[in-house]
Amino acid sequence: MTMMRPDYYELLEVPATATPAELKQAYYRQAKKYHPDLNAGNAAAEERFKLVAEAYRILGDEQERRLYDEARERNLRYADAPELAEMQRTVRFSARAARAGRARDERRPRAVRRHFGLLPVRRKMPWWVSALICLFWVSALLPFVMRPVSISHSAPLPKSEKQEPPDDLVRARLASMRADLEQAAAAGDARAQLRLGLLLYSGSAGVQKNRSAARVWWEKAAAQGNKAAAYYLQHCDFSEPSAETEKP
Repeated sequence: MTMMRPDYYELLEVPATATPAELKQAYYRQAKKYHPDLNAGNAAAEERFKLVAEAYRILGDEQERRLYDEARERNLRYADAPELAEMQRTVRFSARAARAGRARDERRPRAVRRHFGLLPVRRKMPWWVSALICLFWVSALLPFVMRPVSISHSAPLPKSEKQEPPDDLVRARLASMRADLEQAAAAGDARAQLRLGLLLYSGSAGVQKNRSAARVWWEKAAAQGNKAAAYYLQHCDFSEPSAETEKP
């Protein structure tokens, strides 16, 4: 399980929009309060002092603060959608592995790469030796190249076509899923209230768009401590679009 990073703004007791001067004052105030010299023998105060110093080091640097704010906003957005967070971590891990692989190939000596080449590399090699080596490889690979060509001219094999489910069945499944979601939301499930609000706000999965109803469900979820619902309430536009703006 991944350990969550502490909220640096909460450690310094400042809002997320604090200026550098406000951050500096908050750091001095917290450092004076939890300094080890003033709290001798208090392990909790010493640990809090280290966290406050780390928070000021990150938030005091403009680039580090921008990266931290992006990660903090992403964690709030995916707080109640772990499947999306896991998908995002997988994508970041794949991109990091690809960059590491390219860097490793660039650091590999050129002589090692030539060792695994198709033809041996020599600075002084007669042309007829190279021609014989090429002829050998062509004669060895020719049967494997010609075999798929002979198969392609034969009668085509019947393809099994994947049948899509009928529209009535799809609509019935969507209606059943929506009914279960509405029942769970009415019972007080905060995650169901969050997802029902998403459906009503976007008008997806056959649900008619109703932003005012989405706001009501998000307010109920936020009242139960759902951070994602509180984020959508703060950043989403709940004014109903006019008929002219909805035309393609």
